Amino acid sequence: MSQTDAVLEHVGKNIRHFRDLRQLSQQQLADRAGVSRRTIAALETGQVNISLAKLDAIAAVLGIDFRRMVSAPELGAAAVVNSLAWQGQNPDSHATLLASVPVSTQVELWTWSLAVGEVYHAEADQQGWRELIYVLEGELTLEFAQETRVVQAGDTILFESSVRYAYANRGIQPLKFMRHVLY
Repeated sequence: MSQTDAVLEHVGKNIRHFRDLRQLSQQQLADRAGVSRRTIAALETGQVNISLAKLDAIAAVLGIDFRRMVSAPELGAAAVVNSLAWQGQNPDSHATLLASVPVSTQVELWTWSLAVGEVYHAEADQQGWRELIYVLEGELTLEFAQETRVVQAGDTILFESSVRYAYANRGIQPLKFMRHVLY
């Protein structure tokens, strides 16, 4: 099964589940979301690709967020999703939801670069803080007291940052990554 097929299957299952949970007919959901009943039926059977805006409108009517709409039903509230959310006519045209995390107050977005051999030792953040990292180039080694995780370019990691940890470039090329601090 391709990633596009898997996401369409998740969307279909989620629409059907939350529509049934809210006791909405396909027509009622379609009317409230501004789409046709045929679109809802096609989505529920994984047979149609739809714009992100329309999918977001359907999610809003169902009372769920976009991440929940396109993710496997078994994923929790905070998750590394890595799910293709939209595919254009050309395979090089796509949108991928990497992760989704509920937050209570603020999100910070950082860019980081580490030269080969460089290490940054971080102090523990306050309880409840998390980091969501996406590696652009190279490989990030995350070092914790009891564990080391290696994150390759193109991969995402979510972790509780209320412990001491270090970012290290143990690779053979410069490292670049996006860091989101969630609190």
